[in-house]
Amino acid sequence: MMNTLLGQNFRFGYYDIPPADRMRAIRSAGFDSVMFWWGDDFESVDGSRYDLYDTAVRFGLQCTTVHFPSVHSDYLWYDDSRGDGYTEAFLTAIDDCGERNIGHVVIHLTRSLITPPPNEIGVRNFGRMLSAAEKRGVKIAVENTRFLNYNRLIYGRYKSEMLGFCYDCGHNNCYTPTESPLTEFGAALCTTHIHDNDGTGDQHRPMGDGTVNYDSVFSGLKALGARELNLESYDNKWYSLHGRQTMDEYLRMSYTLLHERATKYGFELD
Repeated sequence: MMNTLLGQNFRFGYYDIPPADRMRAIRSAGFDSVMFWWGDDFESVDGSRYDLYDTAVRFGLQCTTVHFPSVHSDYLWYDDSRGDGYTEAFLTAIDDCGERNIGHVVIHLTRSLITPPPNEIGVRNFGRMLSAAEKRGVKIAVENTRFLNYNRLIYGRYKSEMLGFCYDCGHNNCYTPTESPLTEFGAALCTTHIHDNDGTGDQHRPMGDGTVNYDSVFSGLKALGARELNLESYDNKWYSLHGRQTMDEYLRMSYTLLHERATKYGFELD
């Protein structure tokens, strides 16, 4: 049986510390893997995605999941240069990840409240992206965000081993608390985003610093055989201990919380 990876998102705070030192600290805290943004949005602070990947490998961290930029996720649904450009950028990301054996690229189907209604243009653009993913052997991990009807449309139109699901428990808690995306889309589960909030917004607090029901989350993930438990939590302004921990203290705390939950629910760990 394959062990479950315990991962940490690279953008967890402490941005004044050099990227290599942040990466080293993630590994030193005990994490097996690291996630990062597969775009240039944060290059001025984090360096390039290519350098981050190389640094992760150098420190012995696996990189099985990256996040495609969500800043223009609404572009997927437009029949103009926006839709074409967004699709082409995703095709480039798929090539990048295929070359590096990165197995999962997380994508949002919506952007905040400004995304057009689900339409055939978006379905067509997504089909191009999925075809490229199939050729490269890279799985598109569609994330649950505000509106699950977009997910339903895509999963209803495409059946592919390269069409996966990224379960985000924080989004579930604040955006769709009366729905169960893990139950609805869990058959396609391939990766996760684990973080907390108080139900009023997408705050990305550490586990236990909000109202997410982690007993429900982890029992559901265990039942589905999850192989990646990735924290997408930050030391940010919503965190109750914001600014009161060193980077190493924060990461050790985060790792301990995740490891304890994974152990409690019987995940196979190193």
